[in-house]
Amino acid sequence: MRQEILRLEDVTYKKEDVIIFRNMMLNIMDGEVMGLCPLNTYGLDELLEVIISNPPLYYGYVYYQERCVNSWKETGHGRNRICIIGSETSLVNGLSVVTNIFTLRAGFGKELVNEHILARQLMPFLEEMGISLDPFILVDHLTSYERVLVELLRAIVAGYRLIIFREIGTVISEEELKRLHQIMHYYTGKKFSFLYISFHFEEIQQICSRAALMSEGNIDLIFEDEQVQKGVSNALYLDYYNHVSNRVHHHIRTLGEEVLLVRDMSGRYLDHFRFRVYKGECLVIQSLDTQLYKEILEILKQEDGRLHADMVIRGKRVKGYASRQVAFLKEEPSQTMLFEHLSVRDNLCIALDGKLPCIWRKKKTQKSVREEYARIFGEDIFDQYIHELTLEQRINVVYMRILLEKPDVVFIVQPFKHAGTPHRLQIWELLTLLLERGIAIVILAMNMSDSLTVADRVIRINRINGKMVTKEFTQEQFTELPLYVPWVEFFDELEEKETADEEDM
Repeated sequence: MRQEILRLEDVTYKKEDVIIFRNMMLNIMDGEVMGLCPLNTYGLDELLEVIISNPPLYYGYVYYQERCVNSWKETGHGRNRICIIGSETSLVNGLSVVTNIFTLRAGFGKELVNEHILARQLMPFLEEMGISLDPFILVDHLTSYERVLVELLRAIVAGYRLIIFREIGTVISEEELKRLHQIMHYYTGKKFSFLYISFHFEEIQQICSRAALMSEGNIDLIFEDEQVQKGVSNALYLDYYNHVSNRVHHHIRTLGEEVLLVRDMSGRYLDHFRFRVYKGECLVIQSLDTQLYKEILEILKQEDGRLHADMVIRGKRVKGYASRQVAFLKEEPSQTMLFEHLSVRDNLCIALDGKLPCIWRKKKTQKSVREEYARIFGEDIFDQYIHELTLEQRINVVYMRILLEKPDVVFIVQPFKHAGTPHRLQIWELLTLLLERGIAIVILAMNMSDSLTVADRVIRINRINGKMVTKEFTQEQFTELPLYVPWVEFFDELEEKETADEEDM
């Protein structure tokens, strides 16, 4: 008889006098990969806090390995032996793989450490995973995929029976994700359990035997084996689905004026990568190799503003971002690219400083900006400071600043990362607004995510036998993309509908 590894029973959690979720029920069996698909981010961090850290409960019980580890009757519980692996590393840089796996784990009591003995103890685990990894390499030099495997190894060696993966598809490539799924299946046979969190049900379908649908801090539905494969009704994403349907069905673009030509982007792994982008077009560059992805990202995010690539915009070579013809948005720009100590007005107007120094300080300019964007932001927001804003408002500020700056092309790194359905819809609408204003968009992604819904073309790059290969897909060819890519099924439906319309005629 299978045992439960985790059970939340009627858990009500209150934080800062606000009830985050009420009567939460969730269980995970041993040797199971349980999926969790949040429609929004509300309550997700708090749920993980309850599962891992045992904070005081307003009501309910938490059982781990069939032992009550937390209840509303008691306080002062320690952390559960549960590991979470996500986009941010928990490894200690400057130390080797073997040190991170053995020496730094809880319960390791030796004062004298022989790393060579520990390395020999590590080898059977590496062989189980089917990977070749130098135990003495510094973790700073690991690829994203290797980093994930080392964190997984550390949890396995430490005997953590429940391992949580949070949006791991945004960190590693599709091929690496497949290999990770195989490793997870292997360890479920050894009674390890996994909670697999993803905002895309298509990804959950690839690995999970059961899945829970979470919205506004509540578990709305539990899908059993066969139900997982049938998928989630489009009604759960109705607003988003209708927006995507209207755009894709009525706005298939024809190529217009070329605004960007990348004549050469080369490095240790990149081999003379070339591409073109046209006015008001969205090009998605999906890297199936983490090294290629990191190299493109490093080229684009040079702090000195120089592109370190041969780029031509409107027939003229650009040397860097100082020209303001090209803009760059990092991952989660609402958290990383706003000035917390400045007001919204100043955050918007500072974009003009690159065109005419200090023009944004002029009262006339600020008044003009205020009037132009008050319809979108609301009048009161301009004098607020960034730290006072909601996430929705912060996202608006980021994209409105791009609109105000009016670059010819903007590079955006994984714009939908960590975004629940409402914020994905908001970002989708803002990207569409940029395109309607004639601004070209180049999205850099590991996982396609919702980028497919706004893309006009996709270029997939990979390394095969050490050589870089590329393949381009137009919107009419999106159905040729792998079935596990989010929204491919949607394009299949459009294709079937258009075929039926042609037959009726």
